[in-house]
Amino acid sequence: AVRAAAGAAGVPLVLNARVDVFLPPSGIPEPDRTAEAIRRGRAYREAGADCVYPIGMSAADDVGRLVEGVPGPVNGNTGPALDLDTLASLGVARVSYGPRFHRGGLAAMRGALAELRDSLR
Repeated sequence: AVRAAAGAAGVPLVLNARVDVFLPPSGIPEPDRTAEAIRRGRAYREAGADCVYPIGMSAADDVGRLVEGVPGPVNGNTGPALDLDTLASLGVARVSYGPRFHRGGLAAMRGALAELRDSLR
């Protein structure tokens, strides 16, 4: 319905379907998460999603299995074990940095404020 409405309005649209099985509140046991992400990713693609986005996926092996298991583009998040080169080598089509820059900026600001506070003591 979303794709049809966008098409009727002449609006180009990319549907990026978020797969939340890797987040702690998902309730999916860790050993089952990748298989469930693949199942959901396939269902989203069949329903018309252009890309699937497994939020919280942090292991290269899991990303590789998802890319192989889902027909179509997979979005990846950078992280300690998933830099841009690693994601590219795994076949990820789109990369998100999520709130990483925001969190980094807040952490730097907290550090600078603490340093300022300490210098005034």
